[in-house]
Amino acid sequence: MTTLVLDNGAYNAKIGYSHDNVSVIPNCQFRSKTARLKTFTANQIDEIKDPSGLFYILPFQKGYLVNWDVQRQVWDYLFGKEMYQVDFLDTNIIITEPYFNFTSIQESMNEILFEEYQFQAVLRVNAGALSAHRYFRDNPSELCCIIVDSGYSFTHIVPYCRSKKKKEAIIRINVGGKLLTNHLKEIISYSPITYSWEGGKLISENDDFEDMVVTREDYEENGHSVCEEKFDI
Repeated sequence: MTTLVLDNGAYNAKIGYSHDNVSVIPNCQFRSKTARLKTFTANQIDEIKDPSGLFYILPFQKGYLVNWDVQRQVWDYLFGKEMYQVDFLDTNIIITEPYFNFTSIQESMNEILFEEYQFQAVLRVNAGALSAHRYFRDNPSELCCIIVDSGYSFTHIVPYCRSKKKKEAIIRINVGGKLLTNHLKEIISYSPITYSWEGGKLISENDDFEDMVVTREDYEENGHSVCEEKFDI
């Protein structure tokens, strides 16, 4: 019996058999403005010639799995012949879910994994719990740790003690990769980066600025050679 490990994130899925290496694949579908009739799934994005015209179709909204049609198509692709060729009659799955997941989402996932795909065994678990398990295995003398799980929509700070999470102490911050990426994009788009100009300004104010430049007199006397000697380019 083999085990498939799927960290089913809101933006990326990390997937691989427990005895093999992991693959990081977009957990979404794409459409291109130049090919609106075709939908690309997961790493089929590599087939798109003009990625600037993409728009995303995500299975997750605000950190929770709500679009099962998209998620099924992504899973069909991951489990199918193009990727992992899963033999469901001989495969277990470990799959992650967000903290404080809704019961309706959990039940839908149970039904899809057991009844539609027919995995032989399923373990639903928080991604932070898997990280904590790895930490305690590598540090057997430690009793407690704090996991900072920063995902696409949220960041959770989760204390674990003796491998058990302390639910009452979990803190959720509504900041994740999506917000940070958009904020960085806004900074770059609307706030021009002027470091090179500012560096030139600082050099012009240096006490040894006159020793760094080539004066007109130097150029007229020595030509290009004096520039090549002084300019560190």
